[in-house]
Amino acid sequence: MTAQGFVIVGGGLAAAKAAEQARKQGFEGPVVIVGDETLRPYERPPLSKEVLIGKAKPDTVYVHPQEWYAEHNIELRLGVAVSAIDRESHQVRLADGSEIGYDKLLLATGASPRPLPVPGADANGVHYLRRLSDSEALKKTSSSPASPGWW
Repeated sequence: MTAQGFVIVGGGLAAAKAAEQARKQGFEGPVVIVGDETLRPYERPPLSKEVLIGKAKPDTVYVHPQEWYAEHNIELRLGVAVSAIDRESHQVRLADGSEIGYDKLLLATGASPRPLPVPGADANGVHYLRRLSDSEALKKTSSSPASPGWW
């Protein structure tokens, strides 16, 4: 099999740092980060802290500047989910129908919040915080820390 590179499934901090380390360690083959979000990899802890209360701007959460990925020959395939992994043929199938071959594969998908299994968990005012868009939406509500009277 010819070298097909390193595919990283997940678009967060772990994915960005894995790609960074691959290049630092001298890996010269293709590196592709696949993520279902349309944003390049970012750190999540500031979403519930500095970004939420307005002490940091949303653009400060990104792991690397946009141009860093091109400078390091790292392809970002954003806004598309992985629908299947064929380990025998070393192929990652994406929800858009395309496939990416790999020699090495890293699953760095992180976690998702579990919905509360209680009555009222879907009521107005109940929010889940996982993505940058969640933090921005929460900040706009009258019950957010950025609004007067939250404390």
